[in-house]
Amino acid sequence: MIMRRQIVLYFLCIASCFINAQVLAQEPNDSEGEIRYISDDLFTYLHAGPGRNFRILGSVVAGTRVTLLQEDTENNFVEIIDDKQRTGWVDAEFINVSRSVRELVPGLQQQAVKTEQTILQQRESNDLLNQQIADLTSLNTNLKKKLSDAEKENTEITKTLADYDQTAQMEWFTRGGIVAVISLLLGIILTYLPKKRRRNDNWM
Repeated sequence: MIMRRQIVLYFLCIASCFINAQVLAQEPNDSEGEIRYISDDLFTYLHAGPGRNFRILGSVVAGTRVTLLQEDTENNFVEIIDDKQRTGWVDAEFINVSRSVRELVPGLQQQAVKTEQTILQQRESNDLLNQQIADLTSLNTNLKKKLSDAEKENTEITKTLADYDQTAQMEWFTRGGIVAVISLLLGIILTYLPKKRRRNDNWM
């Protein structure tokens, strides 16, 4: 029984060494490469070699920024370094040059929030301007009404003064006519009054 366990452990150690050697053989010599992005699927598997038959090292979430190291055009796989600094191979169809929608969404949402805030501020500014315009329009209407009332009052005062002048002139003419008539009557009366006879004193 002990011999069997030792054999199993020995076999596991050999298998582990073989897998590690294979992984190390697949690792690139240069960690620098071009920037790429995982396409907008849910996730893609990270393999130890350029093919689906190689061991799966993990998964890479859609939209993750990765570094492209090399390409295997025969198997259509590319070697990358993901955001967790893991090196492995993924299917080339899941690699995009442009940023993914998943990565762009937060920036777009933030931009949308800023745009909404700007629109809200402009709307408030427009409401304030509209209120000021309404106040000025109301003030202008009141001033026009006051001006119209003042013009009417001025017209009435002018008419009243004209009537007063005409009335004064008529009074003067009437008084002058009365005085003239009275003078004429007095002249006539005086003309027809009997004159006193002169007293003649004759000295004898």
